[in-house]
Amino acid sequence: MRIRISLAVLVLLAPAAARAEDWLLSAENAARAAAIPGEAAPEKPKSAWLPFAPTAKTFTAELPSSGWHPVEEEGAVGAVVRVFGPEDPSGLLRAALSVRIIDRDSPSFLPVKRGVDAMRAADPATSREATPVRPLRVPAGLARIFEVTETRRLPADEGPSAPLQLHHYVAVLPQGGEAYFVIRLVTARADYLDYRDDFVRFLKSFRPLGAGAR
Repeated sequence: MRIRISLAVLVLLAPAAARAEDWLLSAENAARAAAIPGEAAPEKPKSAWLPFAPTAKTFTAELPSSGWHPVEEEGAVGAVVRVFGPEDPSGLLRAALSVRIIDRDSPSFLPVKRGVDAMRAADPATSREATPVRPLRVPAGLARIFEVTETRRLPADEGPSAPLQLHHYVAVLPQGGEAYFVIRLVTARADYLDYRDDFVRFLKSFRPLGAGAR
């Protein structure tokens, strides 16, 4: 009995950081964690990644060579590059990676800290919640990363719709002056873990171009 109690105490006293899910660590260690000692870990087919740069030449990065399609848009909140990927099992949503640069000329500009706070703000109407902000060192600089979950009705236009829980991987990457990039990957919550490695790889390949580049 004394041994069992001691083990329970050790578990309760383990550092919270060791118990918390760290998706960045998992993204890099998943293959090793899944391997069986003494056996080679099975490898699933991987599509090649190729360099990509938008017409505006604001950044370069790598994208999967198949299944993902970039689109450049100019909207009410400024220019954005969206890369659409596979559909989720419900058929209501395509995985979407977006890159936007925010600066003084952007509509509704907010300094980086206030911008991060706004993106993480809770919203009871959509059950919106966010994880704490964590730093991540990538070749382009020190990014601030966090995750957001919320529930939306899709399709969003008129007609029949259904609630779908969404998951956002978000990285905010400060640049020169007050400018910063917002990099976001939106997927269905049901399969967000399938895209974790893709998000990390994109961040590690990301390189700013132009006057704002470090």
